[in-house]
Amino acid sequence: MNSDERLDQLLRDAMAAAAPQLSPAFDARVMQRVRPHRLTLVGRMVIAVYTAVAAGMVVWLMRDLHMVSIAAAVGIGVPVAAAVSSYGRRLLR
Repeated sequence: MNSDERLDQLLRDAMAAAAPQLSPAFDARVMQRVRPHRLTLVGRMVIAVYTAVAAGMVVWLMRDLHMVSIAAAVGIGVPVAAAVSSYGRRLLR
């Protein structure tokens, strides 16, 4: 039997064998690792404090601007931020 015939036989044997399968426990562990994590209470509090400090800084920095400028900035910024956030969530699904 030459090398081509041996290789053909090895390939036939490999193709005839049952395909290996992973255990359900392995699948569960993989899904647990790739599932998005939820924020803890401390994480939510940090974001809330950051938001309050950022809002306070924005108000303080914009104190000399006219109310029309502030309203325009909020009127443009909020919808743009909401749209970007929505788009980002769709990408992550």
